Amino acid sequence: MSGIAGFIQLDAAPVDPARIDAMLATMRRRGPDRRQTWVGANAALGQALLATTPESLAETQPWRHPGSGCVVVSDSRLDNRPQLLHALAIDLPADQVGDAALLHAAWQRWGEGCADRLRGDFAFAIWDPRKQALFCARDPMGVRPFAYHLQPDRLFVFASSAKTVVAQGNVPNDLDQARVADALFGETEGVDATATFYRSVSRLPPAHWLRVAGGRLTISRYWQPLHDRPGWLPTHEADWIEAQREQLDRAVRRRLRSHRPVGSMLSGGLDSSSVVVLAAAACGARGLPAFPVYSAIDSSDSHCAETRSIRTVIAGVRCAPTAVDLTAFAAAPSAEQAWWQLCEEPFDGTLNLAATLYRAAASGGGASLMDGVPADNLYVTGEYAKHLARQGRWGEAWQAAVTQWTLPGKNHPRLHALWTMAGTLAPGSVHAIRDFVADTRSYRALLRESLLDRDHARATGFWPRYRRYRRTIGGSHQWHPTDEALSSITAPFITAALERYNRVASLFGVEPRPPYADRDLVEFQAWMPLALRTRDGHRKWVLRQAMSGLLPPSVAWRQDKSHLGRRFAHATFEHARKAGLLPNPPGPEPWMRRPDMAGPEHSHPAHVSEAMLRAIRLHCWLHERATGGLPV
Repeated sequence: MSGIAGFIQLDAAPVDPARIDAMLATMRRRGPDRRQTWVGANAALGQALLATTPESLAETQPWRHPGSGCVVVSDSRLDNRPQLLHALAIDLPADQVGDAALLHAAWQRWGEGCADRLRGDFAFAIWDPRKQALFCARDPMGVRPFAYHLQPDRLFVFASSAKTVVAQGNVPNDLDQARVADALFGETEGVDATATFYRSVSRLPPAHWLRVAGGRLTISRYWQPLHDRPGWLPTHEADWIEAQREQLDRAVRRRLRSHRPVGSMLSGGLDSSSVVVLAAAACGARGLPAFPVYSAIDSSDSHCAETRSIRTVIAGVRCAPTAVDLTAFAAAPSAEQAWWQLCEEPFDGTLNLAATLYRAAASGGGASLMDGVPADNLYVTGEYAKHLARQGRWGEAWQAAVTQWTLPGKNHPRLHALWTMAGTLAPGSVHAIRDFVADTRSYRALLRESLLDRDHARATGFWPRYRRYRRTIGGSHQWHPTDEALSSITAPFITAALERYNRVASLFGVEPRPPYADRDLVEFQAWMPLALRTRDGHRKWVLRQAMSGLLPPSVAWRQDKSHLGRRFAHATFEHARKAGLLPNPPGPEPWMRRPDMAGPEHSHPAHVSEAMLRAIRLHCWLHERATGGLPV
């Protein structure tokens, strides 16, 4: 992971080099290894490098092609380098060809279709001074961020973060009041794939390319998870199970390629445990040192399922474990919590546990960490019963409905299934009314619990915004025309989660490498038969079967989703409170009902509500923004 930045003076005004330097200065943590700029007649590009692959040492970016004059900057890890080199007739060892040179060759050969040829995580920009054209693209899942600002016929600015875009100096920094409301409300973080906290800055959605030419901005999607059925897919259940293990193993091995230590978070759940087991085996097969593993445990709680599962996994694999104990963390010096003040967005304060593990990895010399995000979303079944019933496949629909409700904690699954089947007979207008009533109830409850000012909610049109968010969830299930494939992986809330992990990791100079965001794995999972996704009361049944011979049964078939995130969040807050790291309570704000930050609710960290934590995080972020921590 690196940081990239640049701007084009569309009005041909001369470039002030100090502006690109100011942008790069905001990414010191994201790219600690080297900062470099290129300045042309009406354009400037820069990169803050975090070198994590062998090829990142082969070139300096911004990189300029001597023949075409094109300049390239990238934040990338390209996994299909040998195939690209072969297709582009580049007869050099893969490690000796930098990403910029490879991206330039791909763009020259395939034009706007080049992004669809790439595998891996990437965000890049190619400036052609001869044609006065800029081409940019972002990876399919949005693992690498990309933000931009356009002033038609005057200025185009891009960077790895909205904060960096604003730092250019000529970009308005007015806050998006609806986004501020999102931060207090909490639920609508993933309302769309474009919004930022600045009205004038947008995010390029995942799987999209962007072109600026002739004063015109064009944005287009280049990838969807559902394509024509691949010819190599399995046909029998046992083959699907074996293929599941092979596809995940391939995704994990791709992310082990580095000249610096690569490790993984381990929560003791199925997803991260599968990654750790496969990565540890791959490291052993290659003769590499024991695989680094980072976990958060609570040794004081003998009933903690997460701690127990983590220890079970670690005991069975060849790894180098680092465990952050909540007991010790709660007693740690307050300086260890200072990262909270550096958060790029208020949402980032929710990842206290992840931040602790990123810090631990960075302290141990690690530069890249894998994790289990967003595995849950690869195994969705959608409204499968309704889908089958509308095709007249009633027997299959009934079985799907029963399976849907045969889960831990759900009593009388057949009774619930009857209600589901009854719902399949209701007309669309009835479902629309039901959804409206359900949304109204949930909105009122969430608004009541939050500290969002009611007048501000009305002024920003927050009720329609919430409805739009709910529709993105309901509409995230995409079916292939043949009804054989289903995916919800392109939902905006998934992008929001991946971006949040990226922002927090960047504070410690660590690169997230999520295997479950691998494009080939995502496409494979889309065609996974729904009967293998949930069975016998187990979600992710096929993954549990695939890992049964590699993971202990207690981990492979673990059902509970308990985790220590909330406890670490409260411990972080308590440190910040005791150390005086929290700014003074906010005065009257148009968007916030004034919280009593010194009241009895703060007497003990376990008593602090989620709404109060969101308000405090937002207040801290606004305070840092106003006092120089973020661009003003």
